[in-house]
Amino acid sequence: MKGDDLRMRRKAQQLGSSTLAVTVPAEWAHRHDLSKGDELVVQRDENGSSLLVTPDEPTRENAETTINADAMSADALSRAVVTQYVLGRGLVRIESETALEPAHYDAVLDAERRLMGLGVVEESPDHVTVRCSVAPDDFELPTLLGRLGRTEATIRSNAVEALLEGDTAAAERARNRSPQLEKLFFLFLRLVFTTYRNPRLNRTVGVGTGFPLIGYRSAAQDVSLMAGIADDIAAIVAERGTDPLEGEAAAGVEAVHAALDEAAAGAREAVIDPDYERVVEARSRLDQVDERAEAAIEHLEAERPEPLFVLHRAHVLFERSARHADDTLDVATHLAFRESHDVVTQDGN
Repeated sequence: MKGDDLRMRRKAQQLGSSTLAVTVPAEWAHRHDLSKGDELVVQRDENGSSLLVTPDEPTRENAETTINADAMSADALSRAVVTQYVLGRGLVRIESETALEPAHYDAVLDAERRLMGLGVVEESPDHVTVRCSVAPDDFELPTLLGRLGRTEATIRSNAVEALLEGDTAAAERARNRSPQLEKLFFLFLRLVFTTYRNPRLNRTVGVGTGFPLIGYRSAAQDVSLMAGIADDIAAIVAERGTDPLEGEAAAGVEAVHAALDEAAAGAREAVIDPDYERVVEARSRLDQVDERAEAAIEHLEAERPEPLFVLHRAHVLFERSARHADDTLDVATHLAFRESHDVVTQDGN
């Protein structure tokens, strides 16, 4: 469906004393190979105000899309391939009316390196076709969110270790881990978008339809942002170079980092396994981050140890990471309220 076909009006038809029916678009029925007597699945949204209709056995065709490289810069082409991957395309064909420029071909290879399961399957002077071999059945979102979180925690731990030791080489090694997290994040988005279009996959990826899927998307974004902040910490060490930290300055960095590590892990665990008591515990861990950060900042202001700028910047970045962990905990709180009927009771459901 294109353009205005994405939104269309249908009149409800009276079939019986208490039954109403609406027709489905002919093009949509044809695309899903529907015929009289086939079953459809009707799902309510979180609030029960909308209905989503899907075939009982949706087709899982390898959706193909074509990108005209002539209209794009190399950077734009790389982003376009990533976007089509995230949207769940099985095949992406990049073509030119004459011949692909070397920069365009390099952009496709760059996207291939950044995306899990993507590979070139056909090429000629005027086109390249890439295929994604990842299927929704291959992963569960809770497991993938856990992998994202552990990868972010590793990048942050390595960055903090480099800061404590003043080790520029270790800082560069921490930065080299970022592409792996990016791969996992784009894969996560691909599964989310694929499942959003085909809610029957919810059982396959291990997440309920509606808000849980949106919540997982938000939590994964928080992890990605925290990884970017950890990379910023490593970049400060790599670019400026510092002596090893000592005394209270080092103790303050270690204390805030340890508390942040526990708080972020607790928030993600509460998303994966929603429970109100788990949310309360994660909230307590976040409070400890604030307490330790306040003590560390007070020491910096009172003693002004060197390298003051680097230390102050690191604690500002820790605070930003804590806010993203807090956002993840908000998602966990909503999920816990949704699951804990003894805590929140909704009328009409």
